[in-house]
Amino acid sequence: MKTTQLIPFIIFLICFSCGEVPQLENIDLKKWKEDKNACNEYRIGVVDDLLSQKDKLRGLSQNEMINLLGTADKHQLYERSQKFFIYYVEPNENCTQYTEGYIKALYIRFNSLDQAVDFNIQKVQ
Repeated sequence: MKTTQLIPFIIFLICFSCGEVPQLENIDLKKWKEDKNACNEYRIGVVDDLLSQKDKLRGLSQNEMINLLGTADKHQLYERSQKFFIYYVEPNENCTQYTEGYIKALYIRFNSLDQAVDFNIQKVQ
């Protein structure tokens, strides 16, 4: 295959290998991404809206989730090639308004096929 034929083929593959990122209602994704460690306290106000739309998020890959929600505050590896993305929804120890004790975090579990399969809120210390 000539180089001139290879470039359009590569562009075609790139375009169609990316899934469409869902639109989430009642959530300003720019504010969500800027609320690293939940220090701005935006996430706590919209996390219920996000969870009510989890069917739109189910099946997304890790890269698609990062494109949508930004880099997770924390990652956790689990057995059998599973992984968790953890997004704090209450200010953690990196924030000035942090108070000691348990805080809420959104856990998104990815299976071994790199698909988001579970979404829940857990309290972490």
